[in-house]
Amino acid sequence: MNNTIGFKIKKLREQKNLSQEDMAHQLDISQSYLSKIENGAIEKIDFLFMQKVAEFFKVEPQYFLDDQVVQNITDNNHSSAFGNPYSTITIHNSISENVLENLVQNQEQMSKLMEIQNKLIESLLKK
Repeated sequence: MNNTIGFKIKKLREQKNLSQEDMAHQLDISQSYLSKIENGAIEKIDFLFMQKVAEFFKVEPQYFLDDQVVQNITDNNHSSAFGNPYSTITIHNSISENVLENLVQNQEQMSKLMEIQNKLIESLLKK
């Protein structure tokens, strides 16, 4: 299973039955740029763009950063971990806590800035 950012964007786009062209238009980028992201040709993606993508799909930005490995541990009497009271599911995240904290702080700062911007726009429109 591929868990790259581009793969996750493509998966979400396909779930919404959107073409690359339609999604690119809605995100104000070129279709070729979106294609390169989805195919992994572009690995470093701007944080603000990722915020825009997260808002577009109504997911947390963290969704694109999670690289989880699920490991099922079962006892010898059961062939499947699902429904097994003795099974354990372990999720490993490859992103350090420090990076996650910084991302959360950045997200909070972006939200505050957007609120201030919206209030400023509202006050200017009232004039």
